[in-house]
Amino acid sequence: MSATVTWIDERMMIPDLLRAAPQVRPVLDRYGLRGCGGPLGPVESLGFFAKAHDVPVTVLLDELRDAAAKAEPAPAGCGCCDRHTADTIYRPFFKAGIAVVLTLGAVWGAYLLLRIGFTGSFAAAGLHEVNAHGHAQIFGWVGLFVMGFAYQAFPRFKHTTLSHPRLAWASLWLMVTGLVIRSVSEPLAESLPWMGILAVSASLLEGVTIALFAWIIVATLWRSGKALAVYDYYILSALAWFVIQSDYETAYLAATLAATDREQLLHLVATWQAPLREIQIHGFALLMILGVSQRLFHNFYGFPAPSRRVSLAALFCLNTAVLGEVLGLVLMRASGHVWAALWYASVLLLAGATAWLVAGWRLFSSSEESDRSLKFLRAAYVWLFVSLGMLVALPVYQLALLPWLAPDSAATQMGFSHAYYGAVRHAITVGFISLMIVGVAAKVVPTLSGVDVRALTPLWVPFVLINAGCILRVTAQTLTDFTASAFPVAGVSGLLEVLGLAAWGVHVWAVMAGRARIRQPRRPTERATWLLPGSPIVPTNRVGEVLDCYPELLDTFLAFGFKPLANPVLRRTVARFVTIETACRQLGVETQQLVEALNTARETRTLGRRPLPVLSVN
Repeated sequence: MSATVTWIDERMMIPDLLRAAPQVRPVLDRYGLRGCGGPLGPVESLGFFAKAHDVPVTVLLDELRDAAAKAEPAPAGCGCCDRHTADTIYRPFFKAGIAVVLTLGAVWGAYLLLRIGFTGSFAAAGLHEVNAHGHAQIFGWVGLFVMGFAYQAFPRFKHTTLSHPRLAWASLWLMVTGLVIRSVSEPLAESLPWMGILAVSASLLEGVTIALFAWIIVATLWRSGKALAVYDYYILSALAWFVIQSDYETAYLAATLAATDREQLLHLVATWQAPLREIQIHGFALLMILGVSQRLFHNFYGFPAPSRRVSLAALFCLNTAVLGEVLGLVLMRASGHVWAALWYASVLLLAGATAWLVAGWRLFSSSEESDRSLKFLRAAYVWLFVSLGMLVALPVYQLALLPWLAPDSAATQMGFSHAYYGAVRHAITVGFISLMIVGVAAKVVPTLSGVDVRALTPLWVPFVLINAGCILRVTAQTLTDFTASAFPVAGVSGLLEVLGLAAWGVHVWAVMAGRARIRQPRRPTERATWLLPGSPIVPTNRVGEVLDCYPELLDTFLAFGFKPLANPVLRRTVARFVTIETACRQLGVETQQLVEALNTARETRTLGRRPLPVLSVN
């Protein structure tokens, strides 16, 4: 029966398929379409959908053709009409994350940085102020985006539904409540001791919420009945570190708030704060992003599939490295600098394992798919290796460079540069983690909202601002070891990052709210429509689209003088934006004569490909 349906192929766009054959919707829903892109699904091809959702394209096409041949209406509850609790669960988490980063997170951090910059001292910001800001970044900015993305994407990756969706929704409000109370009350606890009890209670609430989140994700993976993919092991490791750091941070918060004097407080900070940050940044955030990247880069952009052997070996090394970093830092404070060897060996293992893993992905090779997000994701990995490189170079900087160039500096006298170490952390938190969040959200939010990402702004403004701010911050903060004049530059850098995040946040929020600004075609009186299979080619079809659907018509174009189309690069680029009518006008070819020749050739050769985009004049 399916042999009679020949017009469904991997190049057909999902909205066009659902317009022509709505009865196939349950097939797509079964493989993860439910809740994505509205009634007509995301603006992507069936081939891309199959790869993104890890479905053999031949299996998907066979099932779609069988469903289309039945010519039956879509059954009730197929997902195209009804709404489910978890269908758009990512939206409130993403919105909450944007709200946090533009208040308690990056904005508060920029304010603290301005104080530091214009007083010329890192002591200008209080410990609890800085820690509350850092907490909002890790738990609110990173944590909320990770939770929202996991709830939305992982069930679809596994072709199942989210386990316990109502508890997942409840975890949003629990997390936001704990986050706000904790971040606000910690700085106030210095003058109002009772606020310390509130801060610790809120931290406990966050810990319970994180444990609940981890349990829901594990339950979802379990109910799918699928074997664990290689990236799942990274996700599970990251979840374990996420739970560990929440318990660690609660105990650390309680201890620092209970410190009886400044000497005891500084001892606690020197012993326990750095290990906490290693767990949060390298244990939780890095492993989570590396796991998601292995699913994202291959399935969405067509980069080489990660090697299972390399990936699992690297994961073992990475977990071992994080544990070694934590133990090395604690033992250095407890038993002397002899344990610095353990910490540094762990740093080398972390950097080496990450480089080994990522090298196989070939992120800077040519991609099968390319969109506005790829520049963010590639830049993020550049920043990751900047951070790891600086971390590896820390002994050289501290023991050789500083004594040589700045022998009288505080960092040389102290034997440790807080400025350099802070720059290392900023390179990974903003340069790597934040750019990954921005890039992934810029990719998935339009897709889930049914908006063609190609019709949206390329987001160059936030890309330039965030990277420029990060470059200034990392460079200027390091230079404060050598000259006080670098402090104001470091102070201003945070404003660039905030402006970039704000521009991105407003845009992503608008897409989620259905108010995205769609870029108009070059001719403002034209709009794109689609023809059903078998419809004739018309002058307002784009040349590239015609060749996508009917590659055998290239000979006809060439015969009419379209010599540039002999170049495959031009067929993939310029031809996709030029209509037959415009191209004929530029080459001095009679439009109607070419169109008639194309339709004659089309009718006598292969038919039954996907619909062609046509520009209809208003």
